[in-house]
Amino acid sequence: MSIDSLIPSDLVPLPTMPYDRRPVEIPLDVEECRTAIWKAKGNISRASEYLKIPSTRLRNFVEKSPYLKRELRESLEIHVDRAEEIVDEALNDEEDKSRRDQMARFVLGSQVARQRGWGNGQAQPGMKIDNKGGMIVVQWADGTKFDGQTVEGELVDNGFDG
Repeated sequence: MSIDSLIPSDLVPLPTMPYDRRPVEIPLDVEECRTAIWKAKGNISRASEYLKIPSTRLRNFVEKSPYLKRELRESLEIHVDRAEEIVDEALNDEEDKSRRDQMARFVLGSQVARQRGWGNGQAQPGMKIDNKGGMIVVQWADGTKFDGQTVEGELVDNGFDG
């Protein structure tokens, strides 16, 4: 299913304007802004180009309108839905193993995966060694101090309090 088929059918047409920049005296129309947002697929900068106004003007207008905020959010959600379909398709691509592997690495680097210990987030296991000219301090990546030594898989208490 294409994203264009998910665009609402009740959008008003954008007027053809004979000017390069919409004069400030001409107020923005909520439905024209909605059309521009959907046409630009949620990209406010591009939508403002359709309306021939600065993006800050459209952003401020959208921010003040609960209706336009909902429309903007929905237009962006459709793109996320489509992107998730593509991710799933790539993860299950049996013909192109390289594509599948690349997508798996991408997914495992995501915020959600980092919370499970994948990627470069705080939850990733690891060790940090800090030497500032004196005693060497060894600690886990989460900041917990390592206060013993491991010999053949067994932690040996050396009496160090940290």
